[in-house]
Amino acid sequence: MRVRARLLVPAVVALLLPLSLTSTAQADAPQILAGSCEAPNFCLFENNDFNQGNTNHWRDITHRDNDFRGNHWRDGNGRLTDDDMNDETSSVKNRTGVSVCLYQNPNYTGNRSGFPDGSDDGYLANNRIGDNSASSAEFALCR
Repeated sequence: MRVRARLLVPAVVALLLPLSLTSTAQADAPQILAGSCEAPNFCLFENNDFNQGNTNHWRDITHRDNDFRGNHWRDGNGRLTDDDMNDETSSVKNRTGVSVCLYQNPNYTGNRSGFPDGSDDGYLANNRIGDNSASSAEFALCR
């Protein structure tokens, strides 16, 4: 009986340890993701200067999106909010490895502005796309 207990305890610990590590990593993941803008993301921020001093609403995308309507911002903890992100982007960061083009209207139409890989733009009001006007994004040079 004693031998069996000595063998059983390490086996149970070995099975449960990865679960406890996974739970901790998953709980911390949103904090790491919240506006960090790691590759390969194109990062959109609701406010100027990447939300500095404002509500931390952000969204990272990794592929084209022809219509932002119905997409929602994430909060500082990485949770989706009820705040629709269409026509609300004020600053962006590009870590995709390619150029990204923001368009004023859905389906890649209207005024547009391009952002090469590695670029940060904290004030979209000085671009053709303008402040609070983005409705679609394409991972390519602007047409």
